[in-house]
Amino acid sequence: MQFLQLLSKFRLSKRSVEVKPESEWKPWIPSHVPNLGGISVDNDSALRFTAVYAAMKIRSENLASLPKAVLRETSSGKEIAKTHPVHRILHKCPNAYQDVFVFWAFLNNCLDGWGNAYVIISRDRYGDVAELFPVHASRVSPCLYRGNKYYKISGNDGLEGIYNDDEICHFMLFTIDGVKGINPIVYNAESIGNGIAATRFGTEFFDKGGNIKSVLETDGSLGDEEYNNFMRHYTESAKNFETPLLEYGIKLKQLGISPEAAQMLQTKTFSIQDIARIFSIPPHMLADLSRSTFSNIEHQDIQFVQYSLRPSVKRFEYQLEKKLFFDGESEFYHIKFDLNGLLRGDMASRGTFYHNGIQDGWLNRNEVRDMEGLNHEDGLDKFMYPANLNVVGETNKE
Repeated sequence: MQFLQLLSKFRLSKRSVEVKPESEWKPWIPSHVPNLGGISVDNDSALRFTAVYAAMKIRSENLASLPKAVLRETSSGKEIAKTHPVHRILHKCPNAYQDVFVFWAFLNNCLDGWGNAYVIISRDRYGDVAELFPVHASRVSPCLYRGNKYYKISGNDGLEGIYNDDEICHFMLFTIDGVKGINPIVYNAESIGNGIAATRFGTEFFDKGGNIKSVLETDGSLGDEEYNNFMRHYTESAKNFETPLLEYGIKLKQLGISPEAAQMLQTKTFSIQDIARIFSIPPHMLADLSRSTFSNIEHQDIQFVQYSLRPSVKRFEYQLEKKLFFDGESEFYHIKFDLNGLLRGDMASRGTFYHNGIQDGWLNRNEVRDMEGLNHEDGLDKFMYPANLNVVGETNKE
């Protein structure tokens, strides 16, 4: 009851605002569409396809694991604003019932699965952000009406109502109207449906014993008595793992895998690559190693951070800065999702990177210790540089 009372303090339904008529709030995109094979594809059935499940899981867990902080600009650079209320919410506790990992994994799942993620902003009596409440994308209908954006939330948990743009953080994927992101599952239902169809075919194929491995053939014909005698002898020999005696001129002919089964395996590979394209995931992360080598996997991992995670991170950062800070705060405060940990590479690459940074004078040793999660040590804050290098017009006084 206290939870519902808290939500009622910032419900827009208590305010006087002009919104579109109730009859005009209609869903923009169907929840499911059939593919050419007759398979109905929606978000639930798509998640049952292992490639979709793995792609969404990898993206959501990696984004949820990133360190998140509010940075404050100072005369000497940037520092973490540990006392800012937004930092506590992003870094430790977004609301009373979720930790930061579950919170961000859920939001990214909504973003990847429905193309949109929504968060209700709860503020205290001073106007500071108190909590963030995520809402499933299927329950929210955004609308642009007379130059203002509104959100209708349905449900029966105390969150239902109509909210204005200042009360909602709206993160969207690729959009064709600038108001709502498209649903990637629906728009790519054909490709996902092909993968589901191949999986179902494989299940039925092996459930029925797989392809026929061999046949028995004869040039003549057998009567009922000869056929029954032969099958009895043949079956008894097979059960006892003996070599059967083929009578009546019958010959055993071995068969390879059927063309249909071979095509099924190839179709599943193509489907995995389609899913990798939809979610901007390197195929090797979905267990497709057909195009991967030991030398290029590390570069593909870096591309995953650059071209898959980084755009999502920027979507979150820009929207949070716009909605959570007071007017003028964004000039001094910034929200940062730290991707450096995913870009460090192996020990040898990191060692070379740190060595060059220290030797060339753009990293000091305590900064390197920060990157590796180590404590500062006295005397390691000074920058070093080769003794034979100086700024033009200046001399080395040390």
